Amino acid sequence: MAMLKNYLSMLVLGALVLALPACNDDDDGFTPPPSGEAHPFAEDAAAIAGDKAVILYEPVTADRTLSSDSVYFLDGFVFVNSGTLTIEPGTVIMAFESPSAWAENVNPGITSSTLIVTREAKINAVGTEDAPIIFTSVEDQEALDGTVNLTPTSSGLWSGLIVLGKAPIHKAGASETTIEGLPNGFNNTSGVTYGGNDAAHSSGNLEYVSIRFTGSETSPGEEIQGLTLGGVGSGTTIENIDIFVSSDDGIEIFGGTVNIKNISVVFAEDDSYDFDLGWKGYGQFLFALQRADAADHGGEWDGADPDDAPLYTTARIYNATFIGKGAAGEVEAGNAAILMREGGALSVYNSIIADFNRKGIQVEDLAKEGDAFDRLVNEGENAIGNNLWFTLQSGSMDDLVLPTEEGRADDGAQLTAYLKNNANVWADPQLGGISRDFDSKGLDPRPAAAEAKGNVFVPSEPGVSPAAYKGAFDPAGELWIAGWSSPAKFGILK
Repeated sequence: MAMLKNYLSMLVLGALVLALPACNDDDDGFTPPPSGEAHPFAEDAAAIAGDKAVILYEPVTADRTLSSDSVYFLDGFVFVNSGTLTIEPGTVIMAFESPSAWAENVNPGITSSTLIVTREAKINAVGTEDAPIIFTSVEDQEALDGTVNLTPTSSGLWSGLIVLGKAPIHKAGASETTIEGLPNGFNNTSGVTYGGNDAAHSSGNLEYVSIRFTGSETSPGEEIQGLTLGGVGSGTTIENIDIFVSSDDGIEIFGGTVNIKNISVVFAEDDSYDFDLGWKGYGQFLFALQRADAADHGGEWDGADPDDAPLYTTARIYNATFIGKGAAGEVEAGNAAILMREGGALSVYNSIIADFNRKGIQVEDLAKEGDAFDRLVNEGENAIGNNLWFTLQSGSMDDLVLPTEEGRADDGAQLTAYLKNNANVWADPQLGGISRDFDSKGLDPRPAAAEAKGNVFVPSEPGVSPAAYKGAFDPAGELWIAGWSSPAKFGILK
């Protein structure tokens, strides 16, 4: 009993950890709230993490370090308003689904928990293969002791991670805007504004970070992605990120110039990769695996708002492997694995798109200059080349394309000819195994097909790694998601 009382006293102190000036140890130098009362969730946190628990519900206003010696609990919207939030390798941050009265008092109108790094601050969350940083729900036992108690449908248990920056974006004629997915009437606009004119801006570093069981509604019809990047600049590092079980998109990028590498999105119930508002970076080694019963596009890639804006998405995607719902999933004849629209001019090279029970690609053709179809096929602003397609509602390259109903009558034939002329092929990639079940140890997304091992586009873009194969994984190499990621931890990988 004495230990519990001491722990609860510490928890009250820890609840203020992010509200006070920076110090070197998370457990020193704090003052209890004026009421002297324990945090409303103190007993819940104690039951999960014992004397390691620290509850976070107020904003970061100076440099702060979260130590792997503690387990942190997000209560409500926790803003990093200034300074750098450093998170040590192996640290676990758990989130409550609904906020306490204390958190609602700090940010009125909130209904869920999330961490928001504002454009005036930075996050330095650099884990390792042996000690990844985990953001997850308070219900996730695996994060603490390896016990698997949740399922592939356990989405929406908290909101997600949001990182904002000062790089260029374009929305409705403005160079900055507020992030989507927030509660109706939420009035903290300064903390959720992103965009600007600093293309090289840095929001910090995210490496070997796992983000699990996200997407709770912030208000009816409003959800937050597993990872949201708004106006994030090229000075930011986003590498080796594991996004696992989301009721919304896996990752959404709104504008900016950030580059992303080694990203895994597994079991997103909306789009796996959603790009919008003028993103101009590149992505390499992107992996997606969909659930059989809930998912939308592998990629939904938009240009700008409006779609004839001067700044629109021109990102480059190299070495993606997108695996759809499979033959057991719903047949979706009126949809495509990849949707490009709203004037987007994205390029896709050396990628594998397989096991979608729908067509392969739709490029929006609105029969006007500057639409996504015009920029790709007529103007050659971007390219889709050297990819391997194996979508289940297509039997060859001749019926891979889903035409746009509003567009030109021959846009399907034109796009098909374009794809054939740019070294796209339809073939079974012969993946080592596809599984969507926990503890199945059946997933191996490395391809064995000859078509996946040659005839690749060789990029010259700085920062892009050489890869003499198609897809996110070297057919003869180790899986970069092995060991540390959620598909490995939850027993999906072979």
